[in-house]
Amino acid sequence: MLTIIKEGWGIAWRQPFAVLTLFVYNLIWGMILYKFIHSIVVPILHRYPGKDLSQEAVQLFWAESQFQLTKTDLLHPYLWTGLIILGARMLLTPLINAGLYFSLHHTSLNSGYRFFHGIRRLALPFLGLYALQMLIMLAPLYWVVPAVTDVFLTRFSYQSIALFLLPIVSAYLIYGYLVHLCFMYVQFSKAGGSSSWSGLFAMARSFLPALGVAATLLAISFAVTATVMTVSMIWAGFVALLLYQAYRLIHTFCKVWSIAAQYRIWRSRTDM
Repeated sequence: MLTIIKEGWGIAWRQPFAVLTLFVYNLIWGMILYKFIHSIVVPILHRYPGKDLSQEAVQLFWAESQFQLTKTDLLHPYLWTGLIILGARMLLTPLINAGLYFSLHHTSLNSGYRFFHGIRRLALPFLGLYALQMLIMLAPLYWVVPAVTDVFLTRFSYQSIALFLLPIVSAYLIYGYLVHLCFMYVQFSKAGGSSSWSGLFAMARSFLPALGVAATLLAISFAVTATVMTVSMIWAGFVALLLYQAYRLIHTFCKVWSIAAQYRIWRSRTDM
């Protein structure tokens, strides 16, 4: 397993254009979400009664807010904007994946050329696979949402709610990651010109190594995150800002590293 992780590092290191593109992509989306949330939260905070006002003013604020949310169309523009942002994200993500997965297969080509050529060549198949993946991942919510709603309606303490929600949420997160892992191998096969079934068979033959590599790299990513957060709290200021920006780039590389390690497993199974 350590050999696979090491070789995955080498594969990811040969993807500088893809890493930088993902970094800029995530940075832009972070700025968009920040501006969107900022435009909603700041006006509300300006209208929130301060400590100098009475409790009646606070209750009036919440009553007025409830009335505007339930009886007016105040929320509609924010919902439409959020849906547009989500739709754009769901449209661009499979295109970025197409460029990255194609780049993994064709390291002999120019890094920028192979990335954009992968988008042009694999855009439609990857969009279809992403839509199918979302459908499979969201399908269990048909049963999960009523179960969660019932917990909130029948349990009245935070401890009891947490005890009932923890198994449900944990099971759904594990299910979602397994679906994500299966579609990762399908995309490897699609980018390599093979059938989708060959990717699923490769995933079935390497299920335990794939989980072990994923867990190891997830632990490494978590350790990096914890280290950066700890250092940021100790050395607050400009140094912390620089460290945080460097962390975003390192975090992006860790994502590509994780994909590259899984690609190494897929390649070893398909070359057999």
